[in-house]
Amino acid sequence: MKRSIIIFGILAFTILCCKAQPNSGFENWTTIFNIQSPDGWQTLNFLGAFSPPNPISAFKATGVDKHSGNYALKIKTIFVNNNPAPGGIDDTVGLVFTGRIILSPPSYKYGFPYIGRPEKLEFWAKYLPVGNDTGGARIVLRKWNGTGNDTIAMGESQISTTIAYTLFKVNLTYYSTELPDSASIIFGSSEDGDNARVGSTIYVDDVALTGWVGIEQHDLYADKVKAFPNPAKDELNIIAEIDDASDVKIMDALGKLIGVYKIQNHKVLINTTPFPPGIYFYDICDKNDKTLTKGKFNILR
Repeated sequence: MKRSIIIFGILAFTILCCKAQPNSGFENWTTIFNIQSPDGWQTLNFLGAFSPPNPISAFKATGVDKHSGNYALKIKTIFVNNNPAPGGIDDTVGLVFTGRIILSPPSYKYGFPYIGRPEKLEFWAKYLPVGNDTGGARIVLRKWNGTGNDTIAMGESQISTTIAYTLFKVNLTYYSTELPDSASIIFGSSEDGDNARVGSTIYVDDVALTGWVGIEQHDLYADKVKAFPNPAKDELNIIAEIDDASDVKIMDALGKLIGVYKIQNHKVLINTTPFPPGIYFYDICDKNDKTLTKGKFNILR
């Protein structure tokens, strides 16, 4: 009976944490079994609900351990002393990713819905390893082909000792001209399982997918669009001197649609007060929803 309750709790924990797209600044957290984990990201913190409990590996970082906003993500390599899925979960691991954990058979299912062709994965991080351990970041874009997933693009980076927050940029290599339907983002405090050291710690904040690797040309009208002030605080003006421009679409750093705004007399004023600080992208579209050009802006407060 006790095991059934734990498994039910794990399922609820997974659904709650992964029903939404990732919060790129790690500002939103959910508490279950007195354990906190960042919304939209899967951690191994559910292992702490087993009896005897395992150590917690993902934490809410504050103060000097955040880069911006109120919180950042802290991942610490742990030893799983009560492993419910040997072979499916490493005994020594520090891992946070977009996706969920499958209980039977035990495995990781990576990804969240995403349509886009970003150039890079950018994030701020600092890393304090034990011994010669290394951390890492990885992004994979995939598309379902009816029977399996095709890899559209992939990028990864190894992270060594970094005492102060540093901006990391992971370039994506594209293997297809298709648009993906999902994106997987993975951060690890120990990249190599054989070399993993308990206690290695990585801090991550302000994750963003940036740039555009185009199939079509989206820069024909770039010099005809102005977005100001940038960085913005409470409002953003967009002027598009393009006759066919109809709407502006605003997306957050991970591609989630925030809103669609009508262009009137070549301009639109957007109230950014409800938007959390961070990086945002805009698409200028015609009446047929075709993207004419793209851009990005920041919100700082």
